[in-house]
Formats: sequence, C-alpha cells, structure tokens
Amino acid sequence: MALEGIVIQIIPQKERDLIARFLLREGTTISVYVFGGMGGGKNSKPRVFEPGNLLKFELRRSQSGHASGETLGSVSEHTLMWQAKNIRHDAKGFALACLYMEMILKTALPHQGEDINAQSEHGGLFNVLSNGLFYLDQSLEKKNLIWENHLLLFLSKFLLHLGVLPDESECVYCGSSLELEACAPLILEQGGFTCENCLSQIEESVETNLPLRALLSQAVRTKFQEWEKLPQTPQTVNVRLIQFWCYQFQVRLPEVMSYKLLF
Repeated sequence: MALEGIVIQIIPQKERDLIARFLLREGTTISVYVFGGMGGGKNSKPRVFEPGNLLKFELRRSQSGHASGETLGSVSEHTLMWQAKNIRHDAKGFALACLYMEMILKTALPHQGEDINAQSEHGGLFNVLSNGLFYLDQSLEKKNLIWENHLLLFLSKFLLHLGVLPDESECVYCGSSLELEACAPLILEQGGFTCENCLSQIEESVETNLPLRALLSQAVRTKFQEWEKLPQTPQTVNVRLIQFWCYQFQVRLPEVMSYKLLF
C-alpha cells in the first residue's frame, strides 16, 4: 500500500532500525517500522526519516510485534519528496517546527485503513503542518523570520481544522458583537470571548489588555505566504491560544516539551 506523509516522530530501535510516526495526507497518523532507518552501515546511508521530512513509502503489513510492543507494518520502499534546508540550523526555527509536530502528534487521530471519509474530515491538518514547515523554512532562507507571527498563523488554522476555533465575533455569554472590542478576553472554560459587560460577572482572573481577539480574527483570514502582513504578535497571545488548545484536548502544558524551548 502506497502512502505519503510527514514524519512527526522517530523512535530508535535496536542498532539501526527505527519506528517512524507519520502525519498522512488524509490528516491521520500512522506508525511504521523502518529496517535500517537510522542510516549509516557499510554504505554510510543518510537518514531520511527525520521529523519534518515529507516521504512517499510502500507499507508492508506485518503480523508480528517489534521491540516497542506495537504490531506495526514495515516500510519496503520509500522516496524523499521534500525536506527543509534551514530549520535545523536555527534554534528558534527548530523549536517552532518541533512544537508544530508535537501538537499534531498529541491531537491527530490514528489512521483507520481504507476509511474513505478520513481525507475530507481531517485532511486540513496535513495542509496546516506542511504549509507551516514550508514557509518557516522559506523565512529562514530569507532571514526574515518572526517566529511569533508564524506560530499565530499555525495556531489559528490548527484550531480551525480541529473544529474548536473560538468565535471571535460574538460574546460567548450574551451574544453581543465584539467588533469594537479588540482586547476581549478568551475564556477557556466557555470556549470563546467575552464582552466587557459580562467580564464583570466572571470570577476568573484574565488579562484584559491583550489584543488576542483582533489578531486571531486577522490570522485566520491570512494565508501562510502572507504572514508578513500580520502585526508583531505578542508572545502572550500565542501562550493563551496554546493554553486554550490544552484545555480543549485535555493536554497538560508541562508535558509539551517543545513549548519550553520557546517560552
């Protein structure tokens, strides 16, 4: 079976083997066993199963388990289709790419064989990750990276395709318009923004001078290649959106290891 996807995690096995986890074009994940995937050996083969690389591969079904305890298919043939040239040479760029892939890893659903509805339901996640990595690498090549803006774009489209993007047009409590309230606070427990009037009735302590609503509204309507049109994004905006994602999917923020590399 021929599949295509982005490597989002590798786990070394034995001396030169590895388990690679992919985000497939249909937006779901699959783990495969790669014999000799670590590269090296007598022929000094390079390792192409690196996180962030896009590969096309033939999957051979297996009935036996491997050292990880999983029952996995193995890769019989593979072709490298794209890899970043600059991300691994920049600390912030590399940390940002790791965060993208870790968030995908903790959220995407597993591959369900020949499920014909999978692509229409989850395919957007692949587009979000592939565009995020491509334009991140391009920005590093042009030496104009503003990583906070890239992360805001990724988060806005990521939450949109997961179906949990907060409604930035109306107050989650009373339904009043928020068009003139650029700094309307995001309430995690309610999954949306609140107006100034309803804020006074909330016991939760929230930051009220953060332009999160206005920036999110702009970002979700901005293409990845137009990231320079965004104003400088405060780090606290991205932090709040990541907290929102954690709350929605019951992820503990301390467990997001790559988060610590940026904040």
